[in-house]
Amino acid sequence: MRLDFNVLWVDDQPDRVAAQGKSIALQMANEGFDFNPRQCTTIAQMEEAIAEDVFTDEVDLILVDWDLGNDIHGENAIKRIREIVQYKDVVFYSGEKTAAELREKIYEKQLEGVYCAGRADLIDEVIGVFDSLIKKVLDLDHTRGIVMGATSDIDHMVNTCLNLAHSKLDDSGQAKFIEEALRRVTDQVANISRQSEKIKNAPSVEILFKSHMLFTSEHRLRLLEEILRMSEFSAHTARAEAVTAYRNNVVQHRNILGHVVLAPHGKPNAVMDDTGQTVNLDQMRELRKLILNLRTDFRALLSEMQA
Repeated sequence: MRLDFNVLWVDDQPDRVAAQGKSIALQMANEGFDFNPRQCTTIAQMEEAIAEDVFTDEVDLILVDWDLGNDIHGENAIKRIREIVQYKDVVFYSGEKTAAELREKIYEKQLEGVYCAGRADLIDEVIGVFDSLIKKVLDLDHTRGIVMGATSDIDHMVNTCLNLAHSKLDDSGQAKFIEEALRRVTDQVANISRQSEKIKNAPSVEILFKSHMLFTSEHRLRLLEEILRMSEFSAHTARAEAVTAYRNNVVQHRNILGHVVLAPHGKPNAVMDDTGQTVNLDQMRELRKLILNLRTDFRALLSEMQA
């Protein structure tokens, strides 16, 4: 699972459920996940979506309305879905039929893995299925992967922003850009040299494992902060705060998670690195929420710089 909770939503009048969608998004955000619905208003759009090779990996849940217009009903749409996607949970809802009536229609079609609800109960049903799904992956081992994947995406955006910033500078600015990057590399080389001397003086496998790359994500974030405060990028200066917040409040926890291995016994509720720093499930929820908010800023920055 990712930070994005992707939903295929089949309803010929999506405006009727817009309020429910906003409420679902808010409740998922409180758990540190981004509700990301893909709306399909016709069977043809639905068939196009479920025909995609990546569908089963990218979609977490399917929502289907009973009345799809033109005398087309949701149970037939779900039957078509099941011909292609057998094991994805479906929430079947209606503003006209009761949950019991919908279950009868599902039973007649011999369909499985379908939850039924009246439109008034749609939010509770979706959040109930969501809770059930995320509980399966919210032990620390799985949620660590979610965080590592999301921060890798942000690292990629940082690299792209740096490339774009370099391309927008004049020759003098580009020279200063490279000079600053090389200064950080030189400092890191000196740091590695000092680490090397420590290893020679007191050989240790643990110290050896703490050696890092020359131009780390920390260096890139600091460089991006400085660039965004340059006069050439004054239009993006406010985004520097998000970069700083990410560097100060996310990177450390990401590094802790990236350098521990969980014991394969049950579902541990905390991890600890060799310095005694810990991250527990509640902290992971807050970390996901923070990453979601900051990811929005990084995406906005990338979009602005690409414009």
